[in-house]
Amino acid sequence: MQKTELAIATVPIQKWGPVYDGEKALEIGTIFEELNMPFFAAEELKASRPSVPRSVKEQESCDLMKKLMETDFVIQDLTLYLDTHEEDKEALKLFQEKSREQAELKERFSKEFYPLTRDCMANCPGGDHFCWQSGPIPWEGVCV
Repeated sequence: MQKTELAIATVPIQKWGPVYDGEKALEIGTIFEELNMPFFAAEELKASRPSVPRSVKEQESCDLMKKLMETDFVIQDLTLYLDTHEEDKEALKLFQEKSREQAELKERFSKEFYPLTRDCMANCPGGDHFCWQSGPIPWEGVCV
């Protein structure tokens, strides 16, 4: 075995900058405009997705689920950023705002449709039974 030198990598520190709204961020994979480096093959996949006919209630459920997914995505991306920029006041403010929005969306979804997590169980429609089984199981891909 030969003795070799280790490589030294240099990674620039990310700075706070313009961020996308939740819908755009979820679509492209980052909240940070600076990190948007499109992969063109993905555009073809997005364009080929068939639309699925849904009832009004199902469409309302999917619209609210999409909003929740967007909010969750923003929170996840902000968490990664705040891991290395814990004193960034603007990022922390957005994180707190999106965390409140996420809690409100989860509560609303569980009251109108079915619980998504254990902490939503108290908000079951009707409130008179344990309703974990009221909605589709996650891998059924209802809103895909």
